Amino acid sequence: MRYLTNDLAKLLGVTTNTIRRYENSGFLTPERDVANYRYYKDFDISKTAIIRLYIKCGFSHSEIRQMIGNNNDKIFNICDNRLQEIDLQIERLKRLRHWLKDNMQLMITINGIRNNFVIMNCPALKYIIYSIGDNILNDKDRLNIINKFMYDVPEVQLITIFKSNDLKNGHFKAYRGWAVKEIDIEKFNIEKLVNNNFIETYTTQKCLYGVIEIPSEYIYDFDKTNDIRKEYLKRVREFIDERDFAITGDMIEFIVNALGDTVSILACIPISDKN
Repeated sequence: MRYLTNDLAKLLGVTTNTIRRYENSGFLTPERDVANYRYYKDFDISKTAIIRLYIKCGFSHSEIRQMIGNNNDKIFNICDNRLQEIDLQIERLKRLRHWLKDNMQLMITINGIRNNFVIMNCPALKYIIYSIGDNILNDKDRLNIINKFMYDVPEVQLITIFKSNDLKNGHFKAYRGWAVKEIDIEKFNIEKLVNNNFIETYTTQKCLYGVIEIPSEYIYDFDKTNDIRKEYLKRVREFIDERDFAITGDMIEFIVNALGDTVSILACIPISDKN
């Protein structure tokens, strides 16, 4: 059976240009009839279909060219390398899915406790600070760890810490950094990454959770953002005083939504009974 370029393209659901690209790439070698028209045979359909599947699997044209005419062991090795790459991509996508799902859950949490408070244990965190107030901590070794945190840790969280002593005095010196939950350290095999002098720990403890929302047009206005935090802490103190609690540690903020018309922050403050 003979198939013209147009026939082959229709059977495979591609354009004639795609068939010609395959020819130019060395994937197909058509024959020509007496009128000099290209034509293909039955096996070319199977060959082209398999090439299309390899392309869907992410093989490059160069890798496919290496397979053509090669022995089975060589083809197997090329496929095995690609399979390992796919497995890594799947793991990466799983982690990204987990991060996205967690972030969406934080959005649900914010919607549920807006203008209210919830008391629960916070997760233990390992974190690294990249700035204190207006000062960027840009020493080389710290920056190397920060970059690894940002790009190598699948479920990294952006945090801002306000020290408890500063809060008592109405000051808001921000310690900004990146954090990962302790429970994820072993799962993602990052023990070596968090075992250095730059990494600090935020321990599991009873905390008061609430929501701070800052209109996006205020976010770069230090005075206005501080006024919003002061009002939030006023509400916090009223809540804990009514229940005989006391603030016992640093406030940590998780930015949940930084892209909308309002920046949504989940704030966590350690508390304990006054007695």
